[in-house]
Amino acid sequence: MLWEVDIFAASGQPDLGAAGVAAAAAELHLVSDLAVTSARGYLIQGNLDRNQVMRIADELLSDRVVERTVVAPVGDAQLMQLPDGRTHWIHVLPKPGVMDPVAQSAMGAIADFGIRAEAVRTLKKYAVGRMPVERLPLLCSKVLANDAIEQVIVGPLSFERLQVGSPYEFRLQTVPIRAMDRRGARAIEPRGATLSVAG
Repeated sequence: MLWEVDIFAASGQPDLGAAGVAAAAAELHLVSDLAVTSARGYLIQGNLDRNQVMRIADELLSDRVVERTVVAPVGDAQLMQLPDGRTHWIHVLPKPGVMDPVAQSAMGAIADFGIRAEAVRTLKKYAVGRMPVERLPLLCSKVLANDAIEQVIVGPLSFERLQVGSPYEFRLQTVPIRAMDRRGARAIEPRGATLSVAG
């Protein structure tokens, strides 16, 4: 099963992530009064029950004094309940294959609890309002995410498993570059002129 843990600022605590996003959107003239709520979170894959995930969320991933958590299987309706004045959820996740050191640390800490998770990924989550729909792509690309390493999903998450990559098999290919003429045809090969290329 794939669980989602969303971690919000507790009632009465400042939402610093939201304040930064709203300021950046205003500075870029995307929208002057963006309504936004932010959360950080984790996707946890494994044969885990709710009690185990709640323990992970409360004792490991969040600070219950200043934060509140929402825990549910990915796709559950409670994960998509929008705060007042917000109209869209935006999820930002590392692209498959991109290093996620915070998630790797969480995996180790979960194992220290005696709980086995198959995979963990971090995420950032934003509920936005007072934003023209046609400007959402600009908000995502200019403020919320780095397109080189992150993917953006507007609306609910729809996947059931995390993409954790596949085993890599190293293969050495040796290309005799001095044995080629300018057209790439094979010429007389001098001794000792080779280039090793990993592929």
